Amino acid sequence: MPALKEFDYKDLYPLKIIKNNREYKLALKSLEAVFDETNGNLAEYAETLTVLIEYYESEHFPMKDSNGVEILKFLMTQNGLKQKDLVGVLGEKSSVSEILNGKRSLNLKHIKALADKFNVKPATFI
Repeated sequence: MPALKEFDYKDLYPLKIIKNNREYKLALKSLEAVFDETNGNLAEYAETLTVLIEYYESEHFPMKDSNGVEILKFLMTQNGLKQKDLVGVLGEKSSVSEILNGKRSLNLKHIKALADKFNVKPATFI
């Protein structure tokens, strides 16, 4: 979507409940157009539209609850890491293997180390 200066305000998604995929896509394009706004009516519009989009996504694209190890595996994939890359972060090779295979739980020390490694909040792994 073009920058807002080139975008016609009448093309912005109206602030109403998103009911279908077509409206969802228009809402996303509209949010993209106003995303960088930090003051004034457009900033308030962006904030409200974000709430509407989040509601639609939670209803139509629910996320299953994930545990810390599933999230760790996802982050490893996203960062191109292998099991051996976590040796030292989670302990010895055997500890890493046990954690990734669900035979051992993440402890507080593991969680803090992983949060630092992946630059995320520790609660990500809880």
